Amino acid sequence: MRYKSLTGKVIFCTLIFFMMLMAAAPASSYAAALVKVVINGQNMSFDVNPIIENNRTLVPFRGIGESLGASVNWDQKTKTITAYKDSSTVVLTVGSTTAYVNSKPVKLDAAPKIYNNRTLVPLRFFSEAFGASVAWDNSSRTVYIYTGEKLAKYIMGYYYSQSYDDFMKNYDKMSAAAVKWYTLDQYGNVTDNDTSRWIMTPQGYEDVLKFAKSQNVDMHMLLFESDSAKLKQVLSTRESRERLVKQIMTVVEREGYDGVNIDFEYLSSTDKDKFNEFIIGLSEALHAKGKSLNISLPVKTEKADWWPGYDYKTLGKYCDFVVLMAYDKNPSNPEPQAGIDWVEEVVDYAIARIPANKVVLGIGYFGYDWYNGKKAAVVPTRNGMTYVNAIDELQVKYGLKLSVDSKSGMSYGTYTDENGIVHQIWMENDSLVDTKAKLVIRKGLKGIAVWRLGYTTPSFWNTVTKNFIPAR
Repeated sequence: MRYKSLTGKVIFCTLIFFMMLMAAAPASSYAAALVKVVINGQNMSFDVNPIIENNRTLVPFRGIGESLGASVNWDQKTKTITAYKDSSTVVLTVGSTTAYVNSKPVKLDAAPKIYNNRTLVPLRFFSEAFGASVAWDNSSRTVYIYTGEKLAKYIMGYYYSQSYDDFMKNYDKMSAAAVKWYTLDQYGNVTDNDTSRWIMTPQGYEDVLKFAKSQNVDMHMLLFESDSAKLKQVLSTRESRERLVKQIMTVVEREGYDGVNIDFEYLSSTDKDKFNEFIIGLSEALHAKGKSLNISLPVKTEKADWWPGYDYKTLGKYCDFVVLMAYDKNPSNPEPQAGIDWVEEVVDYAIARIPANKVVLGIGYFGYDWYNGKKAAVVPTRNGMTYVNAIDELQVKYGLKLSVDSKSGMSYGTYTDENGIVHQIWMENDSLVDTKAKLVIRKGLKGIAVWRLGYTTPSFWNTVTKNFIPAR
């Protein structure tokens, strides 16, 4: 009994000893592997992990300095760091809580220190000294830094009916266009002449392709289908899938497309594996010819998988990028269809399964007008479109006034028409586009795709190009 009692005391004392050691250990030892740093949407990798001292993140000075575009020097004798960028000079000394910005002293909350043979500096101070903005996300333990320099991001426009004028006005702001000119006929063959759905090659389309090529704007053949039964038919056998791949390749090579966008919607969950096989085969055929493959994907969140037929991991692996169709959340109901709260959930789901640099955020620059159980598309201004309603016209005719929903960021409003029917509107706005563009930067996504050309306005493009320039 005495032996057991003595053993228990030894164990208890040992536990107390280790708890005291852990309490005495510096916070930086715990935080070192947990803190991430993202600069202009790009994840940073350092040869020594960031640490936390006195609630301040410290990182290797050379890595952060060069990422900010600064020239950095190290004086071994005085243990002093000097960094230069444009008209700014920053001087820090190991162990000192006083730094100098253009010879003016600045008090630091945490002094530079040598850790694992690397000299670490306070991240927020060092970044802000060179004009960058810094934000801390406690939930993900991530530091986000924005230098104010525009990034090059992939900017794609969906080209459909009545898109020509919009394309010609704004091609210089785009990396690519995906032309919705192709679908499947009743036999499952590729066709460019489905008049019932306005899916066809427009008159003079060859001139558009030639012009885009001269301006270094990539053009993707978009193949659309939303008939589940038809999709099941063309994906059913190896022979039918191979026939479809051959038909696509024939069009790509004949017209000189740079790549293909597959937009197969309402795919049955039972066709998931066959769709994967089709994408793998198409990817191999396109890449063998130096062409690219991208997919327009219906979206999901961790809370709800509305579309189990789309295997994000496999599709993301074999295509060059995916476009998240992050709009039309629930178009049967008058409510936000692309709110930022939901869109961020959509993005987080995707990048947990597909590398962020292969993910393009789709932005639907339009809205809906619901009335009497029906709905119609609305756009900010007519912009040459003949079959949609325009907000500016509704404002003049019915006195429509729009407000902004604080949670979703979407615009909404109501009006009563001449027949006494009440209409409710929810739609995208430029402020929300700006928020989504910043989300693209913050999450490190490849870029954006706008649905669609014909709907956009000068203010839309000003908002986009305020955040980034088109990658070519």
